[in-house]
Amino acid sequence: MQANVLCPKVSVVMPCYNNAAYVRQAVDSVLQQDYPNIELIVVDDGSTDNSLEVLASYGDRIRVIVQPNQGPAAARNNGIRHATGDYIAFLDSDDLWLPGKLSAQLEFLQTNPDFIACFCSWSVWDGNEIPAFNQPTAEQRLELQKDKSGWLYLPLLDDSVIHTISVVIKKQIMDSVGFFNEDYRVGEDHDYWLRLSRVGKIAKLKTLYALYRANQQSTTNKVHAKNFSLLVLQAAVDNYGLCDPEGKCLPESVYQQYVARRHFMYGYQSFWAGHKDKALVAFRACLPHSTYRLKSFIYLTICQFDFIYHFVISRRA
Repeated sequence: MQANVLCPKVSVVMPCYNNAAYVRQAVDSVLQQDYPNIELIVVDDGSTDNSLEVLASYGDRIRVIVQPNQGPAAARNNGIRHATGDYIAFLDSDDLWLPGKLSAQLEFLQTNPDFIACFCSWSVWDGNEIPAFNQPTAEQRLELQKDKSGWLYLPLLDDSVIHTISVVIKKQIMDSVGFFNEDYRVGEDHDYWLRLSRVGKIAKLKTLYALYRANQQSTTNKVHAKNFSLLVLQAAVDNYGLCDPEGKCLPESVYQQYVARRHFMYGYQSFWAGHKDKALVAFRACLPHSTYRLKSFIYLTICQFDFIYHFVISRRA
């Protein structure tokens, strides 16, 4: 490929916070893509380790923006503001892309203009040896996973089927959707995909092109003061209702199951993290829903007796 009108610029936005041990691998996985027109913007989110020294070693091959620590949503938004590409992609500084990701996604988007964004399959990775990657055939490169492609608002109400590190979006579409919501400490990406799904169709390529590093320190593994997963769901339904832009609707009973599942998961995480008061509130909210009633009742019973609760927690430690 030549960097011409057939290869529009892709701006890759990478937030980085104290990831000196991993950021080089992430950056290299972008720079080694076979797509020729890439702008890599790394937003250092107030790192206190030597992340900036690692990034400086790349010279003018990457752009580095430094900001006080504000969280990944603010870092991504800062990168978007500085992006000059026709398309935007995201990669976190401890994850990586496999070869051919951008070229496949850009080819798909350029040959299928009715789609506003394209994401790919991804896998959790333990951070050790990179799994063997077999280059897909010409037919496999652009093969769609049809049940995860199209108008995705209703599937996204169920769960965040899109991973941030897997997606490429048309910049003009992002300009219309707006920025990531910085009020969400977690789930800001899910909120964005829900908003994006109201604008147009989104495609998923079957091929695995991204690896998500399993990390026990990740913000997704922490118990937050608020149930952000539930808040994101409720905000979407408050704003857009239970029907997608084509008129297909989610039954109210199914929506209530989605609500109950988020209460239960927040209660479960809070229970095992030692936040008994949060767990009690969440499990009580599950009781009206038959799917989670028995499990919630068991957890509530354990929470009522301190000696049983502490015994159960200690057995898991």
